[in-house]
Amino acid sequence: MRENSMKDRKTPARIEITQFPKGKRIAVTTSFDDGQIHDRRVVEAFNKWGLKGTFNLNSAKLSRKEQRSDAHIEAAEVAKLFEGHEVAVHTVTHPHLTKLDDAQIVEEVLGDRKALEDLVGYPVRGMAYPYGSYDQHVIDVIRRLGIVYSRTCENDPRHFPAKEPLAWASNGHMFHKDPCPMNEKFEKFYSNQHATGVFFIWGHSYEFDRGNCWDMLEKIFKPISGKPDVWYCTNIELFDYEDARKRLVIAANRQSVYNPSSTTVTVNVDGNLLDIEPGLKVL
Repeated sequence: MRENSMKDRKTPARIEITQFPKGKRIAVTTSFDDGQIHDRRVVEAFNKWGLKGTFNLNSAKLSRKEQRSDAHIEAAEVAKLFEGHEVAVHTVTHPHLTKLDDAQIVEEVLGDRKALEDLVGYPVRGMAYPYGSYDQHVIDVIRRLGIVYSRTCENDPRHFPAKEPLAWASNGHMFHKDPCPMNEKFEKFYSNQHATGVFFIWGHSYEFDRGNCWDMLEKIFKPISGKPDVWYCTNIELFDYEDARKRLVIAANRQSVYNPSSTTVTVNVDGNLLDIEPGLKVL
């Protein structure tokens, strides 16, 4: 009976795996380094506007009872402050990794990862290079440390999918103005209805304070928010979805789809969007 029902089932003409969840056209993600107290203000604004951020922290610089810091956030507030966002590695003490030997690179990266995981309670798998300093040797060392991606300070509009996830570029620093400010660059990208891809901005929250330009937080980021065809995600969510969509298995007869990952993936079945949750889905 089941065999006959499968044969009688209408076969989709085409099943496409969408680039982003829910068939969104564009993904927006952000990255902030160093874990200074001004992250609080950025998180508050992002939560209000529906944006998501990845916050790269130096665990040894976080403020604690035994090591007070007026510049850095409290270690005890990390989990609650960044809830709904992503905490990622920025090394323990923020050195130039290219100046260290293998053992010290491992200590800085793995040590930071462990310390941050103790604070947030989940596997920390992303990273940003201190000073943007890295080379092939650094990449080769950290590749074995459970790091999925590492952000550089380089600009490349075609940065995703990343050819080398451990040398991941972005669209630019938040104050980058070549050829135009980042909010204008996004608007040009977004207004092209045929454009699709990832728009990625990075920076430091303290730059708003040092430059006495907190108005720029709203000027740069608020216009990017609230778009119905944009997926607002953390860095690791972006990589996890890309990994999951690549692993999706569509049956040769197009009667079923198997999702072996733990991430829900959206497919377009003859013009209709369908979420494929982990496991087997009979169409």
